[in-house]
Amino acid sequence: MNVHLTRHRYSSYTLLGLVIGLLLFLSNCGSETAEKTTQPDPGTPPSLSDKQTEQLVQLTEQQAKDLNIQLYTVESENISFDINAPGQVYAAPGRISVVSSPINGRVSNIYVHEGERVQKGDPLLEIESLEFANLVGDYLEATAEITYQQQQVERLKVLTEDKISPQRTLERAQADLRRAKTKQSASLARLRAVGISREEVQNWDPFATDPKAELTLRAPISGVLNQHLIDLGEAVNAYDKLLDIIDNTEVLVRGFVSPADAPFVREGTSVVITEKTEDGTPQGKRIEGQVTSVNPALDEENRSIVLNSIVPTEEGWPIVGQSVRMKYAAQPLDSTFTIPLSAIQFEEQEAAVFVQQAPREYVKRVVQIERMTEDRAVIGAGLKPGEKIAVTQVFSLKALERFEQFAD
Repeated sequence: MNVHLTRHRYSSYTLLGLVIGLLLFLSNCGSETAEKTTQPDPGTPPSLSDKQTEQLVQLTEQQAKDLNIQLYTVESENISFDINAPGQVYAAPGRISVVSSPINGRVSNIYVHEGERVQKGDPLLEIESLEFANLVGDYLEATAEITYQQQQVERLKVLTEDKISPQRTLERAQADLRRAKTKQSASLARLRAVGISREEVQNWDPFATDPKAELTLRAPISGVLNQHLIDLGEAVNAYDKLLDIIDNTEVLVRGFVSPADAPFVREGTSVVITEKTEDGTPQGKRIEGQVTSVNPALDEENRSIVLNSIVPTEEGWPIVGQSVRMKYAAQPLDSTFTIPLSAIQFEEQEAAVFVQQAPREYVKRVVQIERMTEDRAVIGAGLKPGEKIAVTQVFSLKALERFEQFAD
């Protein structure tokens, strides 16, 4: 009996010890977990981080004395830079005219030939056309009918006043006169549409003039006949091109610039036009002008912005159809600044400058470059007027900035 009781107590004590031990073990694990969760994360060192903030570079008095950094104050300046672009010469608006026949017919006479100069209104060629003869015949018939109906109206007025003829007969004659005038007006409109002037029509006598079958085509502008596309006796269709006339006293020169350069060129920008050569040797032919207009969309053929310049020619140059070189005196926009290239240092695709914060403190700042010239850069964003930037010892400042990054 005593032996059995003793064994039971021993088993109870053993189980109690195991429970206490387990509780102590779990308590220790919980405290270690809490310590692990509450321990602050030191983070990634700045030198290994992909996203870096502005880094301040502080110089000691000795460093500032040894480096002797020169500064440049950012401000708006009226400077210009050259933009070179290819160009093409075209006939100026209103200085070229395509001549075509308004009716079908046959070339019966040619008065001028390629290379000859003509004045506005000079005869160029004649088109023999049955269609034109019918138009003239309709007009002469309507004119003769008007003359007859006017005589009838005048005679019937007298007869009506004398009570010899009824009023309705006079009214019928007046209506016939109005119809004849309407027919004449329609015939005259058709003649005007094919190029017959009102003065020429007034000289026709409906009782003595035979209907004309030859239509004379006249020069619409003064200039030089550039190209003949027809021969004597050749049949032509209405509105087919027969020849063209160019007045080369003025030409349209189109320059093609990239979309990135287009914002720096506007109406009124000065341009120098020079002759383009195959080997690139300079030529003496040059002419100065201005940009008269800028096309609002990209040219579909070369994906460029087209700048139009209408300029007078000098001794026949430039020639229509010629390729030329354009040099535009571009200017920065009002919202941009220019700084010396010596102030800029590059890291991969980013450009940065060191802006002075205090006499011995500089901060590196990323800037946006719109355009670079030989010695300056046009800055679109990243700087403000009045700020001072380092233009010397930029490499030294960059080295110090790197050193402070690794030191952190």
